[in-house]
Amino acid sequence: MSKPARRRPLLAVPVRAPSEAPVRPPYSALADVYDEIMQDVPYDAWCGFVRSELAQRGWTGQRVLDLGCGTGRAGEPYRDLGFEVVGVDPSEAMIRAARRRDPRGRYLVGDARTLALGERFDLVIAVFDALNNLTGDGELGLACERVAAHLGRGGAFAFDVNTAVGLQSLWEDDVAEGWAGDVYYRWEHTWDPAIRRARVAAYCRGPRGAFVEHHEERPYEPAELEVALRGAGFTVVDVITFPDGTRADASDPRVWVVARLPG
Repeated sequence: MSKPARRRPLLAVPVRAPSEAPVRPPYSALADVYDEIMQDVPYDAWCGFVRSELAQRGWTGQRVLDLGCGTGRAGEPYRDLGFEVVGVDPSEAMIRAARRRDPRGRYLVGDARTLALGERFDLVIAVFDALNNLTGDGELGLACERVAAHLGRGGAFAFDVNTAVGLQSLWEDDVAEGWAGDVYYRWEHTWDPAIRRARVAAYCRGPRGAFVEHHEERPYEPAELEVALRGAGFTVVDVITFPDGTRADASDPRVWVVARLPG
């Protein structure tokens, strides 16, 4: 889970998340306040970047699958440009939030590791740490295989991930807190170098009450990404930086990948 930006100066708020706040499953209660907290995420810029990189590689297409779509905001710029977009997320709460935001859109509950929609797409996107939530050994490879199964010939897969450098440096002070509208949040981060996992205790308090969610992310390095993608049948795998599109390496905190199946 990436670090939110502070909205406005703190007033009278607790120093630590109250111990009595109920614990909710990841991306459940958070779905109702996620867009308020993450309103500065540059989805439009990411869409433009992906489209530019794909155009340079000769890609054309119309159908887009937004994997790990959350509340649907990542797919919105594509839809506004006339693409047909389908959103999939493992969180039922996030899918409900997406449907409220966009009643005409198509949003489905689904897991990247076991996805079986019975459809083909021209492009699959997975943005804003979506694949970092795959924390088990082999899960990235499973997801890449399922993505390949949902792409047509020459189909593309574009996504971003945090590297180990990113999951450590992103939270340099280990705490992010502030206000987003009428929602106060305090997110506390820990990094375990022994098992290479980042954990976030996300406390939020708003008009609907308070809650805590516990999230875990696994970093992925460029070499790991290439192995997983080529193992799933992708023959073009470019690991690059945003926004300049230059080749990335393990020293970059966040990398983007543009991969394609044979045409």
